[in-house]
Amino acid sequence: MAYFPFMMDISGKRVVIVGGGRSALWKVRAFKGFEADITVIAPEAAEEIRRNKEVRLISREFREDDLQNADILVAATDDRALNRRIAQLARDHGVLANAVDDKEMCDFIFPAIVRRENYTVAISTDGKSPLLAREIKKAISRSIPDAYDEAVGELGAVRQKVKSKAETQDERQRIFTELAEKYIGARKLRIGTRGSELAMIQTEMVMDALQSIGIESEAVVIKTMGDKVQDKPLWKFGGKAVFVTDFEDAILKGKIDLAVHSAKDMPAACPDGTAVLACLKREDVRDVIVTRKGAAAEDIRIIGTSSLRRQVQLARLHPEYLCKSIRGNVPTRLHKLRAGEYDGVVLAAAGLHRLMLDQEPDLDYHYLSAEDVIPAAGQAVIAVEGLAEGEIAELVSGINDEKAFVELAAERRFMKAIDAGCHEAVGALAECREDGSITMRVMKDYGGAMSLHGLQETPHTAPETDENADGSAAGSANKAENAETEKVAGLKASLDAGRRAADLLAEEVIADDPERN
Repeated sequence: MAYFPFMMDISGKRVVIVGGGRSALWKVRAFKGFEADITVIAPEAAEEIRRNKEVRLISREFREDDLQNADILVAATDDRALNRRIAQLARDHGVLANAVDDKEMCDFIFPAIVRRENYTVAISTDGKSPLLAREIKKAISRSIPDAYDEAVGELGAVRQKVKSKAETQDERQRIFTELAEKYIGARKLRIGTRGSELAMIQTEMVMDALQSIGIESEAVVIKTMGDKVQDKPLWKFGGKAVFVTDFEDAILKGKIDLAVHSAKDMPAACPDGTAVLACLKREDVRDVIVTRKGAAAEDIRIIGTSSLRRQVQLARLHPEYLCKSIRGNVPTRLHKLRAGEYDGVVLAAAGLHRLMLDQEPDLDYHYLSAEDVIPAAGQAVIAVEGLAEGEIAELVSGINDEKAFVELAAERRFMKAIDAGCHEAVGALAECREDGSITMRVMKDYGGAMSLHGLQETPHTAPETDENADGSAAGSANKAENAETEKVAGLKASLDAGRRAADLLAEEVIADDPERN
């Protein structure tokens, strides 16, 4: 049997409890405070039942006509067979029945209850362990702050007023959220993440960054399609989107507030309504060939990588290599290497560093220059995605690393401009320098014909702001305001430079397409 939990108003309902012993006493206590009309029928009853002025006591055996006008019956005698007969009679009369310790004869069960002035919490183990349900009740009761009771009362008092004035459900939701936060404090931001060790480490990095600016958060693990399908290369069943789409759906449906991504796993554009809100400082962008310790160069032949980008660039550097598809997280790939399935595996340096797997004593690490092997767009960047507009977007901007943000924006714009698909070998690497200029290199493979381009784009000079240099408080305030204005203007100028670089390089790469010539 599966019991569905729902709340029922039993004020004024006629409740008949048959039995006067310990079990009956527990049921009387359970109904206390809910304004039910309680009748106990038993030849003998516990003293607490006899003294309870809210209970009508009939001191005799139960009769079938006691069910007349009854709404709820509880058979709580010490005789299990009798309880079953009484419960069946109640059912025959269309009365909800509960036979103590007989799940088959229970139309409902009694939860353990946390009761406060303004709210009720019910805990049920579906009859499996009432004792454990009571222990869970105690734990929950201890964990709920007293402020919640007051908050519920205050929100209830203004609920009808808000509903009558707010025109939309979204507006009502916003008002109630603000009021709730006023009484119980801002809730923790819910951060969606994959369950792998690397994903959790990256999410913890974001949570630590948020905490450093006073924002509490919690992780919500979501298993994506990319995690579920491990026997095919990504480009054969959806590409990068298989790691991201589930999170974006959860953001748009309000199930999570933010999602943490390895930016290289993100498609070139976010769906309408979401955006990359912040990036953490970028790690090492390079790729690494990891081999078993001491392996001779001539013995390194079979290389594990499912990335078409890596495959075509490695073919130019090491034509002797034979690339073979590999799936799984970083530790899994290293295990396959150690097991001899591959002579080497290609991994992102950033992931190895974050997992602290970059100095394994039985492995050698061969770092590939980013000039020789251009990384994937977004490689080594941790991106935080959320709703494009709103309070959360403003809060999260406080952890943004502007350099990484500008670089990622340029690389993703390039990918979008050439309409790069998951089945294509494409790389893009932008570098934002201190003066705001952007250096960018890109590659795309056209069936063996490599398109390689690079350029530097200088930001358009932002207009200087006037400063009050009189040393007064007003002058200091103006300086601070101007500094913030210049910072925003500098970021915008760098983003614009990145856009121009991406667009120019996209034009050159598209022009190299053999099908266009």
